[in-house]
Amino acid sequence: MKTAIVTGASKGVGYATVKLLSENGYRVIAVSRDLSKVSELISDSVEVYKLDITSSEEIKRFYEKYKEITLDLLVNNAGGGAGPTSIINETMDNFRRAYDINVSGPMYLSQLFVPCMKKSNSPTIIFVSSLGGKYAYRSGGNYTNAKRGMMALVDTMRLEFPEYGIKVTEICPGTIDTQQEKRDIAITAEDMAECIRWVSELPKHVNINHIELNHILSGK
Repeated sequence: MKTAIVTGASKGVGYATVKLLSENGYRVIAVSRDLSKVSELISDSVEVYKLDITSSEEIKRFYEKYKEITLDLLVNNAGGGAGPTSIINETMDNFRRAYDINVSGPMYLSQLFVPCMKKSNSPTIIFVSSLGGKYAYRSGGNYTNAKRGMMALVDTMRLEFPEYGIKVTEICPGTIDTQQEKRDIAITAEDMAECIRWVSELPKHVNINHIELNHILSGK
């Protein structure tokens, strides 16, 4: 049985990914600050761990608990901004928090688990990014800058991590409808989860560098 770690597992893409991977033969360690929702998925193949991805101390404790595993898949899904704010009204705290959520935390988590991934036959790290990191928008300063930082992190890891046999992929979705209320104008969390599963199952010699994922209007 393959083992996966999924961060930001309490809702949306993370929750859907935990569910889909566990249904497809993975042992999943579901990580989130809030376990109230994801705890519904606890089973023989799903366990949960409470973790704030912005805390290096908590990340280190998490690693110490699981450092003996063979890790096949790490999904750095936890993300988000610190609220929409114009640059003129932005705060340093907001910028730091957005960067810690999207860049510093995922970097440290990935770094620590390299020894566990080196034991896998085909280890993969997937970052759930956003088209917001490529296309800036008004009042999105802390989020777009953090996601662009994530893109640079992924590009660097993709150059360095083949040394350890680890593949690195970035998936950049546009609008995601996590409530499944407007399927004609947005992709769903389940769509994203299927994309993650597909990337994770590719042959070991195939690395998908970057995916931009968006919806197609029906025209009806």
